[in-house]
Amino acid sequence: MRQTAIRLAKSYTPMIKFVGARHPVIHHTGGAGAHACALDGVAPGSSQCLPAAEYLKKLQPFEVVSYKVKSTPKRGISGTDKRGYTYTDRALQENEVASVLSLPKRFRVRPLEDPEIDVINAGGAL
Repeated sequence: MRQTAIRLAKSYTPMIKFVGARHPVIHHTGGAGAHACALDGVAPGSSQCLPAAEYLKKLQPFEVVSYKVKSTPKRGISGTDKRGYTYTDRALQENEVASVLSLPKRFRVRPLEDPEIDVINAGGAL
C-alpha cells in the first residue's frame, strides 16, 4: 500500500514541451506613444491631436453623387480601360436611396439589445 502512495505523490510534469528559451518581459515606461500609422508621430492627447467632438462637427452628411462616363479607347498592352468620370447632378432613380437610413427595414443594421451589450461589455464571457 505504501508503494501506491509513493507513486501517486510524484510531482506533476506537463505533457507540453515548449521549444526555445523564455521570452523576455518588456516593461514600458512613460505614457502612450504614437501609433505606428500616425502621421508625423502624433501622440494621443497631444496638442496636434484633434478631439472627437471637433472632428465630428466637420463631417458632411451622406450624399448620393451620380456620374457620367466618357468612354475613351483602351490604351496599352495591359488592356486597362482609361476613362474620365464627369459628375452630374440627377434625380434618384427607382431602387436608389439618398441615405442608409432610407433603406427598407430588412436591410438596416439591427440595433443591439441589452443582453448583447452586457456580453460585449463583459468581454464575451458570461
